Amino acid sequence: MGRFGKWFYPGLSIKRWVFVLALSILGLSFGVALIAVGVEQLQSKTRSILSHFFTLLGDYTLLLAGVVILCSLILLVISIVKINKNITKVISGDENKIVDTMYNKAQLSRGPNIVVFGGGTGLSVLLRGLKEYTTNITAVVTVADDGGSSGRIRGDMGVLPPGDIRNCLVALADKESYLETILQHRFSNDELKEHSLGNLILASLSQKIGFVNAIKEVGKVLAVRGRVYPATLEPKISLRAKFKDGSEVVGETKIAQENKVIKRISLIPDTAEPLPETLQAIKNADAIILGPGSLYTSIIPHFLVEGIPEAIKNAKAPVYYICNVMTQKGETLNYSAVDHVKALERHSLKNIADYIVLNNKNISTEQADIYKKKDNAGPVQVNEKKLNNGKIEVLQGDLLEDDKVQVRHSSNKLAKFVLSHLIKQDYRNKNFIDHYLLDKKLNEID
Repeated sequence: MGRFGKWFYPGLSIKRWVFVLALSILGLSFGVALIAVGVEQLQSKTRSILSHFFTLLGDYTLLLAGVVILCSLILLVISIVKINKNITKVISGDENKIVDTMYNKAQLSRGPNIVVFGGGTGLSVLLRGLKEYTTNITAVVTVADDGGSSGRIRGDMGVLPPGDIRNCLVALADKESYLETILQHRFSNDELKEHSLGNLILASLSQKIGFVNAIKEVGKVLAVRGRVYPATLEPKISLRAKFKDGSEVVGETKIAQENKVIKRISLIPDTAEPLPETLQAIKNADAIILGPGSLYTSIIPHFLVEGIPEAIKNAKAPVYYICNVMTQKGETLNYSAVDHVKALERHSLKNIADYIVLNNKNISTEQADIYKKKDNAGPVQVNEKKLNNGKIEVLQGDLLEDDKVQVRHSSNKLAKFVLSHLIKQDYRNKNFIDHYLLDKKLNEID
């Protein structure tokens, strides 16, 4: 049976409504013709072969035409609605669901172009929030991870570490479901211990079609709202840290383990190049967001890729740096917000960020004690005067998840805070409809 013939397969409940649709179109055509001929007969003494018909109808010709057209229009609307209902019922079982999905996708597709740089769990947290307001998201992820499953895959298979990429894809998934749960599943048996299924799939695909194409294919399966790119495709990329005491160490995992004061981070090799897609995304961005995430191993490595700092600095979009809420063992112990900004600029360019986003919600004594005892960590201290002297504008708000133990950013609070500022400051000059839709969306989601 041909593709066209399948539309008339028994059980689809399509045939009858296609027939009604055809009948209504014929009725409309007849009604219009009836009006045209009737008017001609009224205006001319010439008689056609339909003269006897119109003689019988007399003054009721136009009335009959109107009734035929009205009935045909009613049948046309009913048939279209019924055909649509039966098709959507087969596809999803709920026609309302498809309409809502189409509307939501159309609305999100007109959202702002956001480029986010980061890695680890911090980036995933932000992406989960952003995807509720726009699908025009470009997540650029560090690929220097050498620990856990990613490190083993990198060493055994010679591909870029897939762990942070996988987390971002799952975070951007249209709806996080069992499929995402499966991709995040970690094996417990000896040979595959600690490997996640998603990591293995990405690694296997990358060997066949390349790392970027592998990301795209998994993204299609998850129906991700945005794009995910590695910071660079350099396969042997590594991080090197030089500490304040003069010592050096190579490897992301070892850097944190040293627990020393970091003076400078560099890449090996130092000629890593970005993807052209990343540079284009920066150029077209409405906003550029740095973080949240580990300062030296998730955020700064992006600025060590050739051309990235200059592209961000030259971009017309505002740049937001989302500072961590707590200091981090092995990287930023005793760091204030000013120290974060200084480290960022020391590895990139002066005044690289326009805004620093900080949490001002109080952290409970119980939470602070947990971090103090475990890692000697504490809340990042804020000195607005010093920050303002550095020409970076301070933005503060309640950005925390309601968690009595762990101190972490809230996905929705963080995304909503940044986008609300963007729409008030820079996005207002964009297309009126796009501005209106984003403002509407911000007010819809709690």
